[in-house]
Amino acid sequence: MTRVRDAALALGAAVALLGSAQPDERTTLRALAASYYAGAPAIAKVTGRDTTMDYYNRLVADLAEQDTTPPPNYDATLFYGTMHEIGRLDISLATQLMQRSYVPMSQIRGLDETFVQSSADGTMQPVAVYVPTTYVPGKAAPLVVFLHGHGETETQLLAPKFVRDLAEKSGAIVVAPYGRAYFDFSGSENDVYDALAAAKSAFTIDARKRFLAGFSMGGFSVYRIAPMKPNEWAGVMSISGSLLKPEGDRVVAELHATPFYVVTGENDDNIPCDISTAAAVYLRFNGVPVSYYMQPKGVHRLSSLLPMLTQAWNDMLAGVVRTTRFSTNATLPWVSPPTASPKPSPS
Repeated sequence: MTRVRDAALALGAAVALLGSAQPDERTTLRALAASYYAGAPAIAKVTGRDTTMDYYNRLVADLAEQDTTPPPNYDATLFYGTMHEIGRLDISLATQLMQRSYVPMSQIRGLDETFVQSSADGTMQPVAVYVPTTYVPGKAAPLVVFLHGHGETETQLLAPKFVRDLAEKSGAIVVAPYGRAYFDFSGSENDVYDALAAAKSAFTIDARKRFLAGFSMGGFSVYRIAPMKPNEWAGVMSISGSLLKPEGDRVVAELHATPFYVVTGENDDNIPCDISTAAAVYLRFNGVPVSYYMQPKGVHRLSSLLPMLTQAWNDMLAGVVRTTRFSTNATLPWVSPPTASPKPSPS
C-alpha cells in the first residue's frame, strides 16, 4: 500500500512538473524517472513484465546523454536536435504509461509517440509515428512501417530530422513499432502487424502504397516479416541488412513480384557491404524485382547513407525499379552477424 501511495504522489509531482512552463529537461527526466520507477510494478500489468524497465532505462539514458558531445563528423545542430526529440518522445511515452492515457494515433501530426494494444496478449506496446504536414484525412497517403536496429529504439529511429524529412517530402506516414526489443523482432511479429493495422484504421492509407522498411537488425527482419502477410506490402526496403539463406526460398515464393530496395554503405564495418549486396544478387537471380543502392564511403549510420537512401526511398514510393547488372550469383549468410546494431544514437 505504501508503494502505491508513494507512486501516486510521485506521479502527481511529475505531472505538475511536466505541466509547468518550460521545465529544465534534466529536472523533468530526473523527476519522471523517479516517478516511473516507483510505479513500475503497476505499469508492468499494462506493458508486460519484459519491457517495463526498458522505458525507465530510456529516461536514465536520456538524462546521461545530456552531456554527450556529437561524434566525429556529425553536425552538432542535427545531433542536439535529435537528442532533444528522443528525450521528448521518451518523456511522452513514460507519461502516457503512468497516466494510463494514450495519444490517439489519428490525432498525431508531426512526430509523436503512442501505444497500440497487442492482439497477442493485450499489452500496450509503443509506436513512434510521423505524420507529414501534407496529410489530409480522406486523401490516401503512403505508409511506411519502419523497423529499428538492435540496441536501438523506435524513438531513436524516427527522431533524426533527416528521417522526418524523407517522410515529409514524400508525403508518407511512418510508423515504427518497438517490438519489445526482441532480437530480429522474433516473437514480436504481431506488434509489427498491429502497428500496421492501427495506422490503417487511424489514417486514410493508400492500399497500393504500404511498405515495410528496416535498418540494421530491422534490415534483416524485413525479409522474415514481409512474407508472413505478403499481400500487405507494395515494396520492401532493407537498409544495412541482408536476406539469410534459410529464408531465401520463402521470400522468393511469397514475394516474387514485390519490389525490393537494398541500401548499403561501402565502408560499413558492422554489416559488410558484401552481405547486403548478396541479398540483392540472390533476389535478382531468382527473378524478384530489386533495386540496389550502394553509398560510397557510407558506414553503419543512416545519416551517412542519406544520398542513396533518399533515392531508394523515393523510388520505392514511386514504384520505380532500377536494373543493376550483377555478374555472378551470391552466397547468402546463414545467420545475421552478432554486431547487427547501429552506431550509438542518433542514427
